Amino acid sequence: MGFLDAVKDIGRREAEKYQDEFSDIDSFVEMPADKLTQEIRVWLKVEDVQAETLKVLGISKIDIAEFGSGNDDERIKKRRYLYRNKAGGNAKWRFSPIHQLGKGHSKVKDAKEILIDGKFLKSKGQKEKSVFEKIYETILNDMEKNKVFSYGSVDKIMECLKENVDRIAELWNDRRSSYLLIFSPISEDGHFMYPLNVKAYLSYFRSKIKGQGRKESQRPAKQHDDMRFCALCRSHTSRTVNLDKIFKFATFDKESFLPGIKASDKSKGKMFPICQDCYKALSGGKARVDEKFCDSKSINGVNIYVVPELLTGSADMRHAVQFNEDFLTKGLSNEGHLSDRIMKMDDSVVLHFVFWEKDQKNDGVRLLLTVEDVPPSRLRHIEDTWDISAKATGGPDFSGDSSVNSRLYRIIGLMWSRIMELAGKKDKVKNYARDWMLGIEGKILSGERINVDEVKTFFVSRLQGLCADHEWVQNKSKYFARDVSCIIDFLYRLNEED
Repeated sequence: MGFLDAVKDIGRREAEKYQDEFSDIDSFVEMPADKLTQEIRVWLKVEDVQAETLKVLGISKIDIAEFGSGNDDERIKKRRYLYRNKAGGNAKWRFSPIHQLGKGHSKVKDAKEILIDGKFLKSKGQKEKSVFEKIYETILNDMEKNKVFSYGSVDKIMECLKENVDRIAELWNDRRSSYLLIFSPISEDGHFMYPLNVKAYLSYFRSKIKGQGRKESQRPAKQHDDMRFCALCRSHTSRTVNLDKIFKFATFDKESFLPGIKASDKSKGKMFPICQDCYKALSGGKARVDEKFCDSKSINGVNIYVVPELLTGSADMRHAVQFNEDFLTKGLSNEGHLSDRIMKMDDSVVLHFVFWEKDQKNDGVRLLLTVEDVPPSRLRHIEDTWDISAKATGGPDFSGDSSVNSRLYRIIGLMWSRIMELAGKKDKVKNYARDWMLGIEGKILSGERINVDEVKTFFVSRLQGLCADHEWVQNKSKYFARDVSCIIDFLYRLNEED
């Protein structure tokens, strides 16, 4: 569980930095969007903005603002929205009154149709639910049931939304930008109140977070039927959550996922239960990993978590902390790829690599590969081995590059591009080649032996198709042959073969 322990440790480090009245939610709040987003703000007119239950009188106005505006740091901005990704694909509630509209529409007519009637899906031959229907069913209705809004307030909001559909469609107009729709009251002094500052919203968010844990058993305590050992810290508790509440790839949506038992809520709770303290630390760590330790550039379409873990058994902990603190606190920073700073760490830190991709069909995540406990010295050995192969074969020499990109980043990029160049245009073949290549990269990172003959066979068997392209032969074949020769030599040397 190296990866999970490392994420948990990052979460705890973050939690220790700040202690105030909102520190209990810091581990759970997430940014609802990226920087290229705009907010369409629905200003709710309410009877008392500080009431535990809001009585909505109507909509005061609807305007637009830049997402995350202001000089506050990232922690304060995340708090502002009280946002957290939905609990599951079929969940009929959200943590906050925010709806992700998606990309804008240049034609007001199209935007209005999607808002009121829903978009027609050719693949299904029918219309999907309208934006207004989704907002009612997945956000506002549950808030009224839980007394965030008084009885009848949601009907009032929906009535006013329909009256103001032209205004929303007019603002939702830039196809290059994504949009959020935020419902929140107007303050007594006339300012828009973001969810954090609304008592009813904050109480709702906290109750939903608390509700993620399993309910206390109603059976007599002597039976202990509902008690669980936390899979991480081994504490004994009746309030646990499962890993799918933190990582989307830890799901129960596949047939026979649970070994030998029927997939039910009760049986799921026995698979990987996590206590509330670990849930908080993992949630905070995961948010930090998404923000600072995610490489989204090395491989097209694939994200790589590069998570550091400080080895507590190091002989020289003081030196280790000083030497590695830069990466432990800053991560990949704004670089978004495997930077050269990783190579400067010593082996008092190990790195955990998790390769994953977004599943566009069901808004999920597909786990591709996990490689744990990789010491930085192994990464430097990979780079040094490539340098030797490059000199021996005349291949690309990345050692003289003065940019922040690591040589490892360039090696992965080159191998990836050459493999995918041979994969052709068919999706099935490309997906096979991608997964096969990830397997090779996993073995490189973990120090396992690689079947070089299999790699050579792949290149030779598919090269004929490229050679039929006269333009490719004239312009690219020379460099392709050089690169492939270097890759094969490199893999042999990693295996320590002649």
